[in-house]
Amino acid sequence: MNSFLKLKGADRKAFLQSKFEYYRTYNTYAVIVSCLASITYFISDCQLFGRFAWETLIPRCFILIPLTIFLIINTKCRNYRVMTVLTELIVHMIMWCTIWAIVYLPDKTHASEGFIIMQLVFLAISFAAPFELSTLSNFLIIANILISNTFNHYENLDIMLSLGLPCVIGITATNYVLCGVYHDNYTTKHQLQDSLVLDPLTRVYNRHKLPDIVKEGTFTFDYNEIVTILMTDIDFFKDVNDTYGHDKGDIVLKNVAQVIKSCTRNGDYIFRWGGEEFVIIMPGCPIKQATLVAERIRSNVEASDNGICPITISIGVAQYDQENYQNAISQADKALYTAKQSGRNKVVCYE
Repeated sequence: MNSFLKLKGADRKAFLQSKFEYYRTYNTYAVIVSCLASITYFISDCQLFGRFAWETLIPRCFILIPLTIFLIINTKCRNYRVMTVLTELIVHMIMWCTIWAIVYLPDKTHASEGFIIMQLVFLAISFAAPFELSTLSNFLIIANILISNTFNHYENLDIMLSLGLPCVIGITATNYVLCGVYHDNYTTKHQLQDSLVLDPLTRVYNRHKLPDIVKEGTFTFDYNEIVTILMTDIDFFKDVNDTYGHDKGDIVLKNVAQVIKSCTRNGDYIFRWGGEEFVIIMPGCPIKQATLVAERIRSNVEASDNGICPITISIGVAQYDQENYQNAISQADKALYTAKQSGRNKVVCYE
């Protein structure tokens, strides 16, 4: 359940951004409702004064200014770091607008009830925030009470604290559990997504990944740069299966996939194209550089120890024409055929 706290770097950012996107609409409405609901406290102000409480009208309505700013930014920004911090600040501003109004109230004994309600608001808007941020924000509620007591002089400060602290702890515990639940769902979702686009044996992509890097409804890669394609095939792989069995053949396949991964960049796409064939799509890589990578893959496979038997691979190289990626794959396949026919264990570029 607490595995979300162990996330680091890009994984943590991806999780928190996903969590924010999931709760984004809810978070927006929670902020709007909370701000508008806080204005209705003006009714209770009038009841305490026994007349129109003009003194608290500006403090109660002031929250509309930061709410407007929030809504403007919210329409343009989808970054969880910006929006979750801004959300927490908005709710603290609601609290400080309430504290501002309390300054003028003739009877401050009901402030404790208002602060309890405020804590429910903090719970509502914490769903989208990182756990650490929501925890810090929740404990700042107590700091707000203590600071405002220096000029509001609450008669029941002890009651406020004795009620407020358990609420803060309870909200923090609730957020912890909810973050853990969302992380479980997030992990399951990504496992399902991976199962659709990853080859279960070699853990490289299968053909279902192609739509993610191709412009919708076309055969054009979603890149405005040079793209080179490598097609590889394990030499005499049928002999490996016939001699050692398919289980051992699977080990050889996994070893080749691992060697290809070690020789390519993070931004390259490795596909198990079928059987013992792999396709590598290399965005931003000129054909000369890709040929050097192909040669490195070939030599590293030949030198690798897969624990079964020595193997070699043949590789065809072709450059994408910026119009139809299938043409480049076909050309790489023809170059691979040439490599096979001319002795195997070599790299051939399409001409």
